[in-house]
Amino acid sequence: MIPALRQTIAKTAAPAAARRQISASAALLADVSVEHGRGEWKTYGNIDSYSPGKFQVKTYNKISPDGLKKFPAEQYQILEGDAAANAHAILLRSHKLQEEEVPHTVRAIARCGAGTNNVPVARMTELGIPVFNTPGANANAVKELVLAGMLLGSRRVVDGINHMTSLGEQGLARERVEKDKALFGGREIRGKTLAVIGLGHIGASTARDAEQLGMGVVGYDPGLSIENALKLPRSIELADSI
Repeated sequence: MIPALRQTIAKTAAPAAARRQISASAALLADVSVEHGRGEWKTYGNIDSYSPGKFQVKTYNKISPDGLKKFPAEQYQILEGDAAANAHAILLRSHKLQEEEVPHTVRAIARCGAGTNNVPVARMTELGIPVFNTPGANANAVKELVLAGMLLGSRRVVDGINHMTSLGEQGLARERVEKDKALFGGREIRGKTLAVIGLGHIGASTARDAEQLGMGVVGYDPGLSIENALKLPRSIELADSI
């Protein structure tokens, strides 16, 4: 809407006047007036947190500062929780959102993660509020945790730590460390087979790195997309059922 507004004004007004008109129009676009047709609401705004000419974004949980930098300060006001009583949008991670936490000024809700199970999507749809997610945003972090879990389990790292902690409390750690380390040698993951159920962003990434570690990979995903299929390692075996 704003690009079109710029083009229209550029044709009909002088540069200085055009800038003033765009600024005034942008402020109107950021108005927190209630839209018609949204039905009965349980919450209402607060004039104390109203900032004319800026879009207000309410956040829950810790949102990455790098991500929030995408919102220019001259156009957006970022507030946490109840402080954003006139929010135009909501950003959240794992917080379980309730309807009463959604101000009547909200235009959109974005989940900083793959799913939307912590947002009342059906009710927001009734109110005309679109709900977005960010699939793949945390795929690399989850993949690394999966691989770390495999290594910790296969090498019995946690068992070894707990054992040495117990020996330390008994004053036996120094004399037993060499003798007992053989108890927790574990096994290599190279040559083992990893089954990956679901080959989306996380599954495909995990399959690729598992192959690089020398593992065989079997994958299952009845809804596998072409995009994610192209990300899979060539050696993967695709299963028709679990």
